[in-house]
Amino acid sequence: MNNILKGALIANAASLGYNWIYNLPYLERLEKNESLVFKKADAAKYKRARKAVLAYPFAEIGDVSLQGEIAKWLFQALEEDQDFSAKAYQDMVFEKIKPGGAYRGWIESYGKKLIFNQMIDDFELDSQPLNMDDDQLVGVVPYLVCKTLDLGNEKAWELAQVFTDNEDYKDIYAGLDAIFTSLDEDKDVKKALQTAIPKMPRPYGFKLAQAIALEDTKPFLMNYVKTSCSIKDTIPLAFHIISRSENYEAAVKMNTKIGGASSDRGMIIGAIYSQVSEIPKSWQATLNDKEIFA
Repeated sequence: MNNILKGALIANAASLGYNWIYNLPYLERLEKNESLVFKKADAAKYKRARKAVLAYPFAEIGDVSLQGEIAKWLFQALEEDQDFSAKAYQDMVFEKIKPGGAYRGWIESYGKKLIFNQMIDDFELDSQPLNMDDDQLVGVVPYLVCKTLDLGNEKAWELAQVFTDNEDYKDIYAGLDAIFTSLDEDKDVKKALQTAIPKMPRPYGFKLAQAIALEDTKPFLMNYVKTSCSIKDTIPLAFHIISRSENYEAAVKMNTKIGGASSDRGMIIGAIYSQVSEIPKSWQATLNDKEIFA
């Protein structure tokens, strides 16, 4: 088995302690005195950051975000049954995150929509279901899992439609495929990113080119992307971070320092850099539930 999902989850967990802090100068000041990776969320620091959402106050060091948890659940299900269906995926996530379910963390909008739609169906309520049109990286989660298990993009898209009808994901899968194929042949990360641009959704092309071309991160953030959860921002920003970093560890640390949706964005960064750079052994040991990769 390759390291794609493992690399993704470790990067996700590494950034969770400062996830959704939208204050780069504040994070830069903190980093001068301490490492920002694999830290427990500190409510006082979130308060001082001002622009921040403390979504995982009870998470332990080594835990992952909701998207990371979904990736774990899906990986285990598909490893046992490669015919695991989209309906089974929907039911599994619902059972985990519904009121009274086993999951005890933050539930993002796509999860709330899934719960609402399932509840009106179960109780035959007179209400219209909400559109599942998410544009966050949860649509990339099935790709990372299927890529790890060599199940193909058709299966990934079948599963992704539990949360989204946005067909940009299919082009993102093709772009990521181009990166992994290039890295199999040549460990040049920037070259791999360049190879992916024509495969990515057409509207992303200019931002992706700038992500690689611009040396300075702050002008890139000011002029081209936000640190939000949307794939329109996370994919170009992930490209920029990868192109500006020398190895897995440096990329994850840079990602965490930039802030915003750093945990879920980290899954893309970690998945790609795991193919060309060693994941620190101490980080691998810190990930909780790592036995799923045994």
